[in-house]
Amino acid sequence: NIYWYYRCCIFVLMKWYLCFFSLLVSFYFLNAQKKLVRKFNRSIAMETAFKGAQVSISVFDLEEKKEVVFIQSDKNILPASTIKLVTFLGALQTFGFTMPLFHYKKKGSRFYFWSTSYPLVAHPSHVNEEAFTFLKKQKDSLFYIPRPMTSPDLGSGWAWDDTSFAFSAKKSTFPFHGNLVQIISSPETDSLGFSPQRFEQTIPYTKKQAYYEFLANDQIRRLSRIKADTLYLPFKPSDSLFVQLAQDAITTPIYIESKQGTSLEGYKTLTTTKTTLYKALLHESDNLVAESLVLMLSGTAQWELNTQQGLAMLYQQNKTLKSQFRQVDGSGLSRYSLANPRGLLETLDKIYDMIGTSKIKNLLPQVNSEGTLNYYAPKQKLDFVFAKSGSLRNNHALAGYIFSKANKPYAFVISVNNYTRDKEAIQAAVGAQLSFLYKKLR
Repeated sequence: NIYWYYRCCIFVLMKWYLCFFSLLVSFYFLNAQKKLVRKFNRSIAMETAFKGAQVSISVFDLEEKKEVVFIQSDKNILPASTIKLVTFLGALQTFGFTMPLFHYKKKGSRFYFWSTSYPLVAHPSHVNEEAFTFLKKQKDSLFYIPRPMTSPDLGSGWAWDDTSFAFSAKKSTFPFHGNLVQIISSPETDSLGFSPQRFEQTIPYTKKQAYYEFLANDQIRRLSRIKADTLYLPFKPSDSLFVQLAQDAITTPIYIESKQGTSLEGYKTLTTTKTTLYKALLHESDNLVAESLVLMLSGTAQWELNTQQGLAMLYQQNKTLKSQFRQVDGSGLSRYSLANPRGLLETLDKIYDMIGTSKIKNLLPQVNSEGTLNYYAPKQKLDFVFAKSGSLRNNHALAGYIFSKANKPYAFVISVNNYTRDKEAIQAAVGAQLSFLYKKLR
């Protein structure tokens, strides 16, 4: 009995000691966390570029799954293009690294094909030739079956005065050439080159002394005559226009066929394993790519292509994220979208768990080195950060991954809402916070 009594006493003491030690460790880390937050608050207060703005900084340890820094993290932010990270997550969960280019079915002497809304066919910057190479090989007559898009071609909350710019290319069932006309000026020949060439006869312009002047969507755009220059203008997509442009590209007749007159059972899918689409989304922040990915999600469950249905499917897979976002488009062009920094951190955590460090460093741009972050804060060394930026007037956010000196991964979100300084000053100030964070992480 005495033996068991002493054993019980030792067990209770050990249990008490472990609880005490755990509390001590928790207190130590909590105290360290509070010190780091205080230091960040002082750093933010000293940054003149942040004066008058709402600054939020959130950091999450991806290995230990715990919060490291949370400053104003309960406040919703205007996510802008950082919402593309959520779109990326939804695409990864649905398609992985095998993207459907289009669906097709051979029947008799006919080859039927229809869209998935894959957006890089004949794209001027991210060309994917696989689709048209496959179509050119077909010996049968080509029949295109249009899928209806039941969403507006411009998203809710998009700025009307952006509609003549390339970043506001209109959504469509089967995007072609990025739904953009590329116009190149040649001072040597005093002429213009159009791609696709079909638009040369349909886009009017006026020659001025130093530039060409175009009227696009009731807005004036200019292209230099003095030096070689390039202008991208969005065009109004349609099924009939797609067929005309596709015929020009493959020099083979394409006929339009109704779905009602054709059985689509037993169809096949042409796919690609290239990561070009994700690079276009994350490195170049291509808005049409983001919008098309959401349409592609909707098309996996229904015949109609619809943005809201695609977003509903995304959040059905990620129910814990639903309360953290108000997402109305795939790209972040909308002024109506809202995000909670914790939601973005959870998104980054899910992405990291799916693809790991090496793919993160391949698919997200390295700050001051790649894509839209090539000249983010050029006077600072930030090669330990791989992220996605988002900017709408007076609002800026950067969300992604920071790797410590020991290459330990952390997710972070820094947002600056309602700032009044120039954007370059804000980016430099964000870069300074990242440098400060890097010195403190282990």
